[in-house]
Amino acid sequence: MSILARIQAHGGQIVRAEWRFTLKPGRLSPAALTWLRAHWRAACAESWPALDRWEERAAIREYMGGQSRAEAEAAAYAEVAGC
Repeated sequence: MSILARIQAHGGQIVRAEWRFTLKPGRLSPAALTWLRAHWRAACAESWPALDRWEERAAIREYMGGQSRAEAEAAAYAEVAGC
């Protein structure tokens, strides 16, 4: 069972706003929340398959393109999401 399916089975949800993620925990137990904190990146990547591509593009823009982190993240999101 996928991470998202387990979260949803307990009434939880990962919510994505552009490249930012939040958790609506539903009925997740404290132990499940602890586990999820340790595996948050994997859960987010499952929620948004373009996360790896976005991170790579943002890093390139920041370190090689000289953009600020905020500019790089926004520009990479526009590029990856096709905005």
